[in-house]
Amino acid sequence: MKAKLLRDAGKITEGAEVDVVSVAGTNDERSDEDLGGRSATVAPVYEVTDDEGHSEEVDTRDLKPLP
Repeated sequence: MKAKLLRDAGKITEGAEVDVVSVAGTNDERSDEDLGGRSATVAPVYEVTDDEGHSEEVDTRDLKPLP
């Protein structure tokens, strides 16, 4: 599945198209600094990769699925 990154994640910049690779766990708490602000709602985290081979773990709230 392809997705657009809604915020910078390590070496992958905001707006990049990434491939969702696998489930990597959960993000149990978000702070005021996170996209969308503070939240106590648990969300899945996925490993994503870009075309340059960078790999990062990203909260699903920071991804927008692409058709």
